[in-house]
Amino acid sequence: DRMRAHTTSVRVRCPRSVGRPTQKKAAEAESETSDEIMLRRVMFALLVVPVAFAFVSGPRQRLLRPLPSVLSDGRLDVKALAVEARYEKKPFARVMGAAYFGTMFLGIASPLPSFLRLVLIQYAAFSFFEYAFHRWCMHAPSGTVRDKLFARWNRLHVQHHVDTRPDMTMVDGYNYKGIRFNYLTSRLSVVIGSLISIAVCSIFFRGGDFVLWQTPFAAALVAVYHGVLWNKLHVDSHSLEGDIRWDDGIPYVEKVPTSNRYARWLLTNHVGHHAVGGKGNYNIVFPGPDHLAGTFYRLAKN
Repeated sequence: DRMRAHTTSVRVRCPRSVGRPTQKKAAEAESETSDEIMLRRVMFALLVVPVAFAFVSGPRQRLLRPLPSVLSDGRLDVKALAVEARYEKKPFARVMGAAYFGTMFLGIASPLPSFLRLVLIQYAAFSFFEYAFHRWCMHAPSGTVRDKLFARWNRLHVQHHVDTRPDMTMVDGYNYKGIRFNYLTSRLSVVIGSLISIAVCSIFFRGGDFVLWQTPFAAALVAVYHGVLWNKLHVDSHSLEGDIRWDDGIPYVEKVPTSNRYARWLLTNHVGHHAVGGKGNYNIVFPGPDHLAGTFYRLAKN
């Protein structure tokens, strides 16, 4: 009887002694998870303020002011703008750039679906790569290591600037390869963008809840968007619509709308790149790094 009583007491006491810490740990884990979700939702809610600040006051500020060189159909008259326009450095551009990419990084850390956040990573990767390659490789000073390593792209791009007239039209005999984005560049962009995305997810988020097999698809989507927009806007910025075709890159898509404010701003931005002698406005399609680096030139107020 004593043994049975002792066994019964042990059986009764053991679940209590083991169960309480287990339930406590489970409650703590659940609390941590809910706190983390709440924090990410708050961060996501905070996106509204920097988006309004960076996207409206920053890159889109000049879109709100009517340009005298807008055609009746809403498209930008690039030649008229190039001849008349003057550019100046934008004050507080770095603040705008920090807010712009801060917003983007908050979006990457938000509870948005994995694929959308991977697309945001790709946008940032393409944007910084576009800036860095254009500034430090395609405009590398003659005789430098960068000039020798990237001579193929450097020579082609420098010649493109030489072949561009003050009104942004091209001289006779220009090299069309300086106008379009070819398939090789687009493929390399997918590979480089995917590697950057995987590195960012692994280093800063330790994998997190990203679905990494979606990375190449996100990179391909952004690469196609970048290629289509580049090959449309860059051709239009040099008034070559209908005069140039190629078979080694994403084709010119005439139906891409360019009568909106955003397209007019991108074209104005690229006219500024030529107007300041290649010293700024390096981003053609994905703006942002020029603001962050202090190399963004806007239309002068006068």
